[in-house]
Amino acid sequence: MPSPAPFSPQPAPAAHEIHEQATTWLVLSLLSSVLCVSLCLGIGGAVFCYLALQSAGQGLTEDAHAKLKWGKILTLVGSVVGVFATGLTLLLR
Repeated sequence: MPSPAPFSPQPAPAAHEIHEQATTWLVLSLLSSVLCVSLCLGIGGAVFCYLALQSAGQGLTEDAHAKLKWGKILTLVGSVVGVFATGLTLLLR
């Protein structure tokens, strides 16, 4: 009699949704770090989004949601600071 396959948890639909959101925000954070000259915050947001991808892939939805939240915050703050700094630089020239 063959032994049963080891248990591997299947990602829940919520984990799949978080995975899609994390992928979108990962791309946005990388674009933010390049286009808005907010390298530190954009890369920080990208790291948190990548960690959210990893957690969602393992089915850890609560952990993925928390990491995605911080990835969004860092990305948005980096984008606003970058746009503000660029606008201020252009105005003061």
